[in-house]
Amino acid sequence: MVEKQEVARIDEFEITICSRCNFVRVGNRWVESSIEKVVEDFVLKNAWVSEEFDVSEVVISKDYCIFKGDIAGDEVEVVVPLKYRINKVLCERCSREAGGYYESIVQIRADGRELSDEEIEKALEIVDEVISNAPEDQKAFVSKIERKKEGVNVFFGSRNIGKKVSRMILRKFGGSLKESKKLHTRIDGRDVYRFTYSVRLPEYREGDIVEKDGRFVVVRNSVVGKGSDIITGKTVNLGDEGVAVRREELKGGVVVNADSEAVEVVCEDGRVVTTPRPSGADIGAEVKVFEKDGKFFSVYEGSQSSEK
Repeated sequence: MVEKQEVARIDEFEITICSRCNFVRVGNRWVESSIEKVVEDFVLKNAWVSEEFDVSEVVISKDYCIFKGDIAGDEVEVVVPLKYRINKVLCERCSREAGGYYESIVQIRADGRELSDEEIEKALEIVDEVISNAPEDQKAFVSKIERKKEGVNVFFGSRNIGKKVSRMILRKFGGSLKESKKLHTRIDGRDVYRFTYSVRLPEYREGDIVEKDGRFVVVRNSVVGKGSDIITGKTVNLGDEGVAVRREELKGGVVVNADSEAVEVVCEDGRVVTTPRPSGADIGAEVKVFEKDGKFFSVYEGSQSSEK
């Protein structure tokens, strides 16, 4: 192996790494990369090679680089030591995150009720998904999460990330979204605002019972506001109706007798009740039972709603 420093040279260089997230600065950007990849890219872009050296292969390791090729008809291998420094700093994102910086707040609430644990979990999964899909966005981070009795507040380093998260939660759960802003400070004569995205989930959830026009409707799709009449099975368009019975209050039962108008149900607590015959329910069908104004009703979960 022949060393000919005069035909190949690599100047000493510096690699800047974030001491918190381990991202590497490449030019003006912070990227997710390994030191080996950064060294390789630097060598391939910045190595000096003499015009008389016809390089056919470059082998790069952590400490040195080997240039293989031809000089004046001779096959040679030139070993060039690599000299670089590792500079550890905080990247802009980690610096902002550590300082509690935020540009937007997503407030997640539900009309007329508390958020369920399942809803909170799925909303935070959306937060994680959006953040993980923007690894090189220097403002794609969560500064703080506040869990309150009335809901959850999530603070984001980026206005755009907050807006995207709020819209994805809206698509997932339905409801409404309101945007507002508040003047935070002035920088170089420019107003800087913080934005709040208020997401309000519907009062009803899938499986809840609402009352509309004197009839009971089981919610089938809370996102688009669709339900089905528990007696006829027909599709009902829901609006801002309140919940008559929460799905957690429904009791399981089995139909043991039926005619064209009514069914007899043995409930899970042993009671035997008579209800109007729910759409699709035959003898042996498993149903959900609820009591309203002294009367019993049942819902057959297996029934398929039909359009009006």
